[in-house]
Amino acid sequence: MPELPDSQKKISSGYSGNLGYFRRGHYLRSLKFWCFTVTLVVTATIALSFGKWGSQKAFSTGPLSQNHSHLADRCDTCHTGSDLKNEAAFTGGLEKFASSISLAAMDAACITCHPGTSLHAPQMWNVALHNPSQSGFVHASACASCHREHAGPHRMALPSSQTCADCHGSEATLQVARADSTPQPPPPPAPAPPGGTTFDIGDGVLVFLPPLAKAKSTPAFESFAKGHPSFAYERPDAKDPSDLKFNHARHFRTDIPKLNGAKLDCTSCHQPWADGAFYQPVRYEEHCKECHSLQIQQTLPDLHIPHGNSEKVRFFLAGLDTSIEKSIRATGVTETSAVAERLKEEKEALRKRGLFSVADLEKRIFVEGDPRGLDSERLMRSGKPKFLTECAKCHTVKDAPDGAGPEVLPTQIPKRWLAKGAYNHLPHAQYACTDCHGAALKSKDTSDILLPSQQSCVQCHQQSPSDKEGVKFSCHNCHHFHSSVTPPAREAALGSPKPSTPVKSQP
Repeated sequence: MPELPDSQKKISSGYSGNLGYFRRGHYLRSLKFWCFTVTLVVTATIALSFGKWGSQKAFSTGPLSQNHSHLADRCDTCHTGSDLKNEAAFTGGLEKFASSISLAAMDAACITCHPGTSLHAPQMWNVALHNPSQSGFVHASACASCHREHAGPHRMALPSSQTCADCHGSEATLQVARADSTPQPPPPPAPAPPGGTTFDIGDGVLVFLPPLAKAKSTPAFESFAKGHPSFAYERPDAKDPSDLKFNHARHFRTDIPKLNGAKLDCTSCHQPWADGAFYQPVRYEEHCKECHSLQIQQTLPDLHIPHGNSEKVRFFLAGLDTSIEKSIRATGVTETSAVAERLKEEKEALRKRGLFSVADLEKRIFVEGDPRGLDSERLMRSGKPKFLTECAKCHTVKDAPDGAGPEVLPTQIPKRWLAKGAYNHLPHAQYACTDCHGAALKSKDTSDILLPSQQSCVQCHQQSPSDKEGVKFSCHNCHHFHSSVTPPAREAALGSPKPSTPVKSQP
């Protein structure tokens, strides 16, 4: 069979004895090599030259956060005074453009949309005006120091603990902040209350105002576990300023009768709100009345002295005959003559107790209480043979300045003990009350502050060795930097904000 003219055998025979044919030079191979080499060198040279001497006329700013996404096409809302639509604004490169931005103007733009954020911890406005030396104030005008924009489309991240440490971990930085934040002239300080007092910061909630600290300002510290100052109520001379007379240890004793079938414990009186942030106030009607009745006459179970208002007590006593008559009818006696006879008996019983007039009753109720040994005495739940206990047993009673009669002073029980921080009981529900408030078991004086120490909190709230376990310990878990309300009339009293001086965060 004849071979095909271009068969594989015929083609391969042409390379017989010349197996290195592929090593022969060819102008097309050389051309491709040099084209690639020249292109690579030129590209690298242009890139390096542009990075050093080139003009950046366009760049990506990065997306705005979810918080500010509606401002994506309105750059001048934040970058006031900069014509970002003019190409000349970017001449000289991004670095030059960034250095030309007025941070003070940006901060002013922030305050325009976020009023009431001009101070670091402005929830302390009223405390500062009441006693300016209680707390240092830093004008929070350098927004960009803590808040980073153009970092992604998600919600803007909270400042990290390192951001806080950039100031609070540096004594030199704190010195600058203290100098910038001092009001000129400073308001005259109020006399320091002995042991501390309560103060309404403007929202109707009483906060504990501690005695003056020996140190004029907070020192620099590394973290909550390393160097963080103790809580203000831990100061040696701090005392509970409440006017209520209460003995915690007495209520834990075994001779106290059970309440609703259970022994008294902390939760009998102290109950949190649904969100766990704070505890509900202890109220007489809900927590004390069962054991400490204000029933005025043993035979009239529905006749009770009003609690909580001195004027209401006096009004009650002025119409005592009418109140007794209504209570008699409430027992089932309705016939007129029977009611009159019973009223006479009840008034005679009051006279046997030494109560001949409204003035006697007023003195007995407010100041003295029933003496022991009366025929009408009744063993109270506490085991004390006193039918009627005086207001002064639990409250401070003074004569009213207008001479109207005794006046029961407000209890002034603090509702907030940590004015500069937040606390929630729900995450701590697995602990017993006495794990943090164990001092209550032996406390006999109202002046005892029965709150946990900062060091007891550090036992859990600190960074674990693995940095992957343990409970939260970052600054913003307890501290809220801004408040939503700033009384503008008080701006002058604390001084005007200083120009923005952002602090560079550590890498």
